[in-house]
Amino acid sequence: MTDSINGTAQHVVEATSVDKWYGDLHVLDDVSLTVKEQEVVVIVGPSGSGKSTFLRCLNHLERIDRGEILVNGHSIGYRNVRGKLVEDTERRIAKQRMEVGMVFQRFNLFPHLTTLENITVAPVLVRGVSREQAKETGMRLLERVGLESKASSYPSHLSGGQQQRVAIARALAMQPKIMLFDEPTSALDPEMIGEVLEVMKDLAQTGMTMVVVTHEMAFAREVADEVVMMDRGRIIERAAPTEFFGAPGHERTQQFLERILR
Repeated sequence: MTDSINGTAQHVVEATSVDKWYGDLHVLDDVSLTVKEQEVVVIVGPSGSGKSTFLRCLNHLERIDRGEILVNGHSIGYRNVRGKLVEDTERRIAKQRMEVGMVFQRFNLFPHLTTLENITVAPVLVRGVSREQAKETGMRLLERVGLESKASSYPSHLSGGQQQRVAIARALAMQPKIMLFDEPTSALDPEMIGEVLEVMKDLAQTGMTMVVVTHEMAFAREVADEVVMMDRGRIIERAAPTEFFGAPGHERTQQFLERILR
């Protein structure tokens, strides 16, 4: 999608010089990243490189210590008071988060609710959607992820792959402008990974803006518009998949790919 004035894609995410510490540990070190509308950005790197922390900062699940993050043109979690960023109220933060869908490593479904109820509860309680409309949308989303026959099932009766697809449908039910995925297949058995990645590929093909932290290199190669390499809290390389996998410029990226692609 393009800006009607200048013909360029609009930025959905603008992170500028972001720093974060856990005590003396510098988890994010001067991280800057932009994500355009309808773009798929895949973040890779070794464990402990700051990938998931950065993703969680995008919707203020983690606070930043320095820098700025804008999502859809505004800062989630902060407001400017006389030139200083001050943490916002929980109510305003919750409202801002509605535009950002997130899928975690663990599915986090409500065990006492059916599949359809898991999808409809937030639109009804948070967005004020009628129960009838929420159910209609929920069934459409279940069909989209191939689980319409599981509408009345409880999470304990679903496989891990099915639960993760429900989690994706639940996030989509809030009509987000961007979807964040934090290693969505890492808790799945190998045979279930493919069904989740297929849903994510479908989302990408239909124009959903996505930021994905993953170790699934085949997905990154096939779906990403840009692949970002993080190491020790910094972005050390970013490139289109053909360049990133075919001719990585940073020695650390080369070492990482040699190990992970064996």
